Amino acid sequence: MVAFTSKLLDAFFAATVVIPLSFVGIFTFANSAIAASFNGDFQLSSGYTSLPSTSASSLVELSAKSLIFSPQPITPVALSAQTGSFTSFNTAKISNIIQFSPLSVNNPFMDFGKTLLPGVVQSAAESASITDKINTFSLSSANYELKQSGENVAIDVALYGLFSSEDGSKSKGAGNLSFQVNNVKVANVESILSSGGSVNNLAFSGALFTTTSVPEPATLLGLGIIGAAMMMFSRRQSQDSSIDISEI
Repeated sequence: MVAFTSKLLDAFFAATVVIPLSFVGIFTFANSAIAASFNGDFQLSSGYTSLPSTSASSLVELSAKSLIFSPQPITPVALSAQTGSFTSFNTAKISNIIQFSPLSVNNPFMDFGKTLLPGVVQSAAESASITDKINTFSLSSANYELKQSGENVAIDVALYGLFSSEDGSKSKGAGNLSFQVNNVKVANVESILSSGGSVNNLAFSGALFTTTSVPEPATLLGLGIIGAAMMMFSRRQSQDSSIDISEI
């Protein structure tokens, strides 16, 4: 009986020590991942580059298969109405092209930084923070839709992908870009696109937001550890439940 009681006490203390410590480890990992991941949302609009060789407003050109941004190599956009992590930035650089179906994009699609004026790049030095590939949004899915809006055609591009913060933590994100072609019908624009033409010199705007954070490897490791600990404890309980009569 003494040996059996000792086994029960061992199992009890193992459960009260190992399991809480494992859970503390998991929550520590998880909280760290969430704190470092991007969160919040922002709106964006065409920016302006005043570098000597590329002074121009940011514009977009749509063809049936692609979306091309200019000027290059830097197409800045201004951020506004930022919340959460995005309050640290006021400007981003957008990649030069999206090719639809199948998707092909120069990721990262957006690179976030800060300039003196939102969306305005006045010197090579100011472009450093929006070309460092540190705080970014990489595109994983994109598609566009044409809609008649009065006498204009509104073009909406749906975007889905991953935000990556400075330490590599990731958050799922989504949003859209929108622009319009004036004084035209959807059928006319569709005819232009299907014939291999494009609509160009269009200013654009949009918004992006985070949806959920993606667990870091450390968080997944923590979950694995607690799972293993609980399995070991369960097996130990199973083994201890068989009583040797000779010990009673």
